[in-house]
Amino acid sequence: MRKRIIEFVVLLMVAAGAGPVGAAIWQWSLTAGSNATADPSINWSENQAPSSVNDSARAMMSVIAAWRNDVSATNTSAGTSTAYTLTTSEGVNTTPASGQMLAFIAHATNGAAPTLTGDGGNTYPLWLNGATVPSGTMLVGTPYRVAFNTSNSAWLLEAGYGSPFTIPLGGILWSTAPTAPNSNFVAPSGQCISTTTYATYWVQQGSPASGACPGGQFAIIDMRGRVAAALDTLNASAAGRMTNAATGCGTALTSIGAVCANGTQSHTMTVAEMPSHNHTISDPGHSHNYTSASSTTIGDFFYRGSVNSTALPSSTSTTGITINNAGSGTAFPKVQPTIGLIPYLRIL
Repeated sequence: MRKRIIEFVVLLMVAAGAGPVGAAIWQWSLTAGSNATADPSINWSENQAPSSVNDSARAMMSVIAAWRNDVSATNTSAGTSTAYTLTTSEGVNTTPASGQMLAFIAHATNGAAPTLTGDGGNTYPLWLNGATVPSGTMLVGTPYRVAFNTSNSAWLLEAGYGSPFTIPLGGILWSTAPTAPNSNFVAPSGQCISTTTYATYWVQQGSPASGACPGGQFAIIDMRGRVAAALDTLNASAAGRMTNAATGCGTALTSIGAVCANGTQSHTMTVAEMPSHNHTISDPGHSHNYTSASSTTIGDFFYRGSVNSTALPSSTSTTGITINNAGSGTAFPKVQPTIGLIPYLRIL
């Protein structure tokens, strides 16, 4: 009879949403007298049979061990980056108990608005600081602890941060490290990335079309060998420093990803680009030769009429004038003092 009564109480607990059939420390009560049948695996009722004491003690050890596993991150989540699932040791009711705590190792870095489903029960959002957990907050391979809150119907993430390394989505981390700090970042070289996996960043960038990328992908900026400059129209106020003038950027630097058409590392000057200048000619004087006074040719000129042989010298020497070109036409560098670093773009 006693056994049937206990079984009946357990069934009532399950029907009322107090927990599944089995041992769970979150089923225990702060009121000592209520713990006689609070956990179906433990019998601490009055006048219990001596033979049940050892069973109850061992059952308590088992329950505590299950609780230990669930709060010490021995379990790893499954599912997707936005829909985490978790199989626990204690068991999570369809509607979790308020304050029930779980710890687990994230199987994937989270995407936008992640949720958690425990033991196949109801699915609830993961919250941080009163809002859904931002993308990239929970990193793959990292342990996290959550507690259920019935007021918000959400799992509250303990001690999380809004963004890893304090770099917001779409921000740049300049680094001397040869590899990205985690899967949230990539070195931007114009590569194509998924519009699904990186949906939040894709939308932030205005949902750009695939362009030269395969369908379902879009290209990020290409920063290889380029120096970044602030947009000329920051705060909707044009400065006119980086514009489409022929003597400047060559492109209107008014949108993210715009590249100066005149941005090359060297330049070969044209004649029009040379400073206005004059060449100085120094002529020490010269004369022309003629053959004789009786000749009709004097130097390079044809002469008609008589020539007085005493009026002209018999011969002279000629001094030539030469204006030589200078310069080589070789391209010259126009690079500012620059040091190489790796920019890591946060896309998740």
